Amino acid sequence: MRHNYRANKGFTLVEMLVSMVLLSMVLLIASNAYSLFSDRWNGRLGHFNQSVTQARQIVLVQEALKSIVSYVVTNEKDQAKLYFEGNRNGFVAVTLRSLFSPGKAAVMRLQVTQNVDFTYALSYQESSMEDQLLITAKQSLNFSEPIVLFDNLTAINFQYFGWPSTQSKQWTIDSNMPQPQPPTWFEEYNSLAINLQPEQILVTFGSVQGDFTLQTKLTNSVPGVLTSYTDID
Repeated sequence: MRHNYRANKGFTLVEMLVSMVLLSMVLLIASNAYSLFSDRWNGRLGHFNQSVTQARQIVLVQEALKSIVSYVVTNEKDQAKLYFEGNRNGFVAVTLRSLFSPGKAAVMRLQVTQNVDFTYALSYQESSMEDQLLITAKQSLNFSEPIVLFDNLTAINFQYFGWPSTQSKQWTIDSNMPQPQPPTWFEEYNSLAINLQPEQILVTFGSVQGDFTLQTKLTNSVPGVLTSYTDID
C-alpha cells in the first residue's frame, strides 16, 4: 500500500524578497507616523509650557502691581517726594512684592518696547531693594534683564487714575469745599511733581488674538520700613 506525502517546501527567494519589501513599507509608514506624532506632540508640549510660564509671569506681575506703595525719595533740592513716574509707554514704581523674590521690595519697571517688525512688546524689569536701596529720585539703578510678558502687540497704552494736585484731592475729601476737578484718567502721572500717587493703573493692548486689559488698584500705605521720610512737603 502506497502513501503519497506532499513534500515540505520552504520559502522561495522571490517570496522572501516580497515579504521583506512589504515589511520595509510597514516600518517606513510606522516610522513616519511616529515622527509626525512626536513633532506635533513636542510642539504642543512646548507651546503649553510656554503658555504656563507666561501665565505664571503675568500672575506674579499682577501681584507686584497690587503691592506698589507710596515710597519717599529726595529730589535734587533734597525735598522729600513720592516716587512714581508714568507715561503712555510705561512707569517705574516701588513694590513690596518682587517678581524674583516674593516678599521683598524692589523698584519695578513695566514698559513698552518696539520690535523690528514694528509690533510692540510689554516687558518687566526690576531692581532689588536688597542690593540697592532707592534714596534719590535721579539715582541710577541696576535693572534686571527684561522679561517679555506679551509680544507681537499691535497697540499698547498706559493710563493712570488719580488727582491732578493735592489741593484737588483735599477739596474732594472735604465736602464743605468746592470740587474743581475730581480724579480722572491721565496719560502721564509724575508723583515727584504733584506729591500724589495714582489710585489705579490701566494697561490696554491689542494683538491678533484680541484686546486685553490689565487694571490694578494701588495701595495708599506708606511703609516706614522702606524709608525714613514721613513728611511730604
